[in-house]
Amino acid sequence: MTVISSAARCLGAAMLVLGLTAPASAAPAAPAAPAAAGPGHAGRWLTDDQGRVVTVHGVNLVYKKPPYFPAAGGFGEQDARFLAENGFNAVRLGFAWSAVEPQPGVYDDAYIEQIRQTQQLLARYGILSLVDSHQDAFNESVGASWNGFPDWATFSDGYPVQPNPGFPEVYFTSPAQNQTWANFWHDHAASDGVGVQEHYAAMWAHVAQRFADQPYVLGYDLINEPWPGWDYPTCFPDGCPAFERGVLAPFEAKAMAAIRGVDRRHLLFYEPSLTNDFGTPDFVPNPTGDPDAGLSFHDYCFGPVDTCVTNGLARAAADGAVGVVTEFGATTNATRLTRLTDRFDENMASWMFWSLAQNQTPHHPQEPPTGPNLTDPAIVRPYPQAVAGTPQQWQYDGTTGTFTLRYSTRRADSGGPFAPGARTEVFLPQAVFPGGYRVDSRGATVVSAPGARLLQLTADPGQETVQVTVTRP
Repeated sequence: MTVISSAARCLGAAMLVLGLTAPASAAPAAPAAPAAAGPGHAGRWLTDDQGRVVTVHGVNLVYKKPPYFPAAGGFGEQDARFLAENGFNAVRLGFAWSAVEPQPGVYDDAYIEQIRQTQQLLARYGILSLVDSHQDAFNESVGASWNGFPDWATFSDGYPVQPNPGFPEVYFTSPAQNQTWANFWHDHAASDGVGVQEHYAAMWAHVAQRFADQPYVLGYDLINEPWPGWDYPTCFPDGCPAFERGVLAPFEAKAMAAIRGVDRRHLLFYEPSLTNDFGTPDFVPNPTGDPDAGLSFHDYCFGPVDTCVTNGLARAAADGAVGVVTEFGATTNATRLTRLTDRFDENMASWMFWSLAQNQTPHHPQEPPTGPNLTDPAIVRPYPQAVAGTPQQWQYDGTTGTFTLRYSTRRADSGGPFAPGARTEVFLPQAVFPGGYRVDSRGATVVSAPGARLLQLTADPGQETVQVTVTRP
């Protein structure tokens, strides 16, 4: 047993860096990127290049105002530093298909380079990027608040648009919206005679080749919140297996195959339909059976019982994929946020927060996701960034400031042991432990400096299980 007590303040941001750890400092230095691909997975777990189980706490970074890239919205060095200092080790980095391919078959490489530059900035702070093709309600001409998808791929056939319906009401009230999605799912030909789905897949290949060699890319999120179109009534309350298996999965398979033509290493994250955000069951399978696949799913469930996270993780487990909650939140309700993040901890889930700063309204400009909403105690919380073993349980009690972690020392990928000295790393926010912390570690030895923001432990010889409790002094 190892017990360490410290009243020292946290010494600065340390971060998970794909098997490397930057030393704690007052301001995190930009670490040199190792020559390695992004994380892999072992069943439901993300893993790093050492085989450790990785957990990500991240934030969405999606700019919906022209020219649709974060730097134009003010995101820069100090914002990346802020994220790292507060324990965010991943970002869901959105781009607009309309900006990538402004005309059929014509690509704007300067725009893609802007997205890549933000990814590289995040990488310098040890932050992984999930590159995300983002849309909400397709296109402004059919009731969306922005042009995520291009005009030339929008075929509403003259159906009316409900005036100012709002989101997500537009999906239910606008005939033009549902007809446009119907044409998309039927692979309507663009003006050049090529189907819009073929254009979409080719666009993804063009984007992915710019990130294929980047070590801090978590993977590719194939499409944000696909909508079933006119079939949506069949999705409530029991989900839409016919659409997700027979229409959505084959579409996402096209994008996966195209990406694999230029990038064989990074994870491919497929999504279920938007209805799953609100708690309907997930039926979309791994579209191609790719062994390096993940399920990106969202949690905006209503009511006292949250089925979103269990539905998503169960669907991912059924296909041997890794499941990540890539959106939740969009609120400042501390009680709701705490309930959600406690629930994610209960399920040992990785997540990416949607902060209100990402929501542009006529009276509120979009801002970098680094304001007060991202310092909420429900969001900036202790968690195991890397476990040299297989997690069995972790929990954070915000009332008492107590964090507990239990894990097996066996590898998640093979069941075998780690080499001596493999480190488990737990992020401990300064806001939670302003006066330092006390560690009760059974089965492992603390090897990090007293008060370090990144607690590091190595398993003692012969130990099969490690139990760690962190409390305020």
